[in-house]
Amino acid sequence: MEITPKKYLGQNFLKDANILRKEVAVAEVTGKTVLEIGPGDGRLTEKILEASPKKIIAVEKDTELAEMLNGKFAGEKKITIINEDFLELEPAKFKVDVIIGNIPYYISSQIIFGINKYFFRNAVFIVQKEFAEKMIAKPNESNYGRLSVTAQLAFNVKIIQKVPRHLFYPIPKVDSAMILLKPTGNKLLEKDEEIIRLLFQHRNQTVKNALGHVGFIAPEKFATRRVRTLTREECLEISKGL
Repeated sequence: MEITPKKYLGQNFLKDANILRKEVAVAEVTGKTVLEIGPGDGRLTEKILEASPKKIIAVEKDTELAEMLNGKFAGEKKITIINEDFLELEPAKFKVDVIIGNIPYYISSQIIFGINKYFFRNAVFIVQKEFAEKMIAKPNESNYGRLSVTAQLAFNVKIIQKVPRHLFYPIPKVDSAMILLKPTGNKLLEKDEEIIRLLFQHRNQTVKNALGHVGFIAPEKFATRRVRTLTREECLEISKGL
């Protein structure tokens, strides 16, 4: 089938076979149950299959692509194609070892924190390079913020390599990066995420002033600290204290 990438779904297909193989190698899929988010036309799925996984659960929102994948992998017992939105799936229904995907930029954050509801060993994604750099940013760095704190509390995050924009079709406006995530075991409560969000809405203010905007009293030990200087552990301590 001739597939035209749909802009409204953020579809950009990675063309480079070497990068696709590296994703699979980094994810360590051999003998594992793999959840692939947004398989698209199946080019990454093919590379996963070559690495002898136990099972592949491929979740594709686009009905046209899901139909194409069912045809492409017809008779392949290791692969199950699910034509649904990953963000609307019930995690309890899936037992997986590895999560992998070249995910749309516009919902990267939702997907990253969506996988924290699953139990898995490794996750490998290709995301916007700037997004990846924010995920690993440290206190007081210019791109350190809410994403940095929440990502690092939930995962050990590593940037594997840059993926240039010309390796995609259609070519996006920005470069990408391959990232490896390993769960820390922390399951952030919605209240924790909300406190961290409130803090970093005023990252250059003191903790006292940042929390004062919404009527919270800051813990005395952190009151005069600038929000941007707080470590991930300190942010969580403030949230638990409140």
